Amino acid sequence: MTRSPIRFAGSLAALLLLSTAPVLAQDKAIGFAIPNLASSFWISAVYGAEQEAKAAGVTLVKLNAGGDANTSQQIAQIQDLAQRGVAAIIIGATNGDAVRAVVEQAVGRGIPVVGISSPPNSDRLSATVSADHYDMGRLQARCLAQAIGGKGEVAMMAGPTGQAWSDLRAKGFRETLAKEAPGVTVVAESRLADNRNAALTTAEDWTQRFPELKGVYAATDDMAAGVVAAMKAAGRMPAVRISASNFSPTAQQLLKDRELACTSIQQVVAQGRAAFTQALAAAAKKPVEAKVVLPALLVTSDTLGEVDLSSVVAPADYRP
Repeated sequence: MTRSPIRFAGSLAALLLLSTAPVLAQDKAIGFAIPNLASSFWISAVYGAEQEAKAAGVTLVKLNAGGDANTSQQIAQIQDLAQRGVAAIIIGATNGDAVRAVVEQAVGRGIPVVGISSPPNSDRLSATVSADHYDMGRLQARCLAQAIGGKGEVAMMAGPTGQAWSDLRAKGFRETLAKEAPGVTVVAESRLADNRNAALTTAEDWTQRFPELKGVYAATDDMAAGVVAAMKAAGRMPAVRISASNFSPTAQQLLKDRELACTSIQQVVAQGRAAFTQALAAAAKKPVEAKVVLPALLVTSDTLGEVDLSSVVAPADYRP
């Protein structure tokens, strides 16, 4: 097994080199345990995996936990996939620690597991696929610090606890501010689900508590949309600048309307494709890459038209 990490550029050409077309028995499928298909991120990841599955002639069994808090539901779904005898399972974990036991049970039954974006917290995974989440936070810190003139109060809508991607983005943001923008002070940090309404409620509270607030870091674009709504209702836009991550149609519209300072984005469709490629290889007992990391990108209103969406986001009319 190859153990060195691999990084892909914006083109999928390098990714396609991994597709050595391993073959599964016709009665075998690959499972995909998904935290939340209401999330634009997971829709795009599933799209990428489905494109590769169709090209390989393999069935992709998708099970949706229905929300980041529904860990017990996801555990039951992973058990179901293992009992079906799927050839491999791709998992975006609702909680990396909580699903570890059931993941290791599946591995013990000979079913390889590939983690994507928020992988199970286990050293028995065949591979993990992710964006450079720390770098996404770093890019946001630089952008937001510049947008507010290098000093002032900011708050962090840091995303759900127990998920590696939110932890790493928040860490990248905080550490970069400390090193590169010491004049910027984080006055509040909220860890909540990737949910627009929850973000709206929290941001409404911030408009009252922090009259000098100049910026808000949002871990995702759906959360950023809630922050934007709260700040607009309070008459705090455009004085409060907002950064986000991911690149759903929501974020694209916010950038077009210049309501975001920027968004750091990951190649989500490419992650789905890479996760399926690794799962298929593991199932066929072919060499896999232990760690696939795709680089982060930064998009502003001025660079929006330059982004190649084919590796980033599912088509607007796609339905999993």
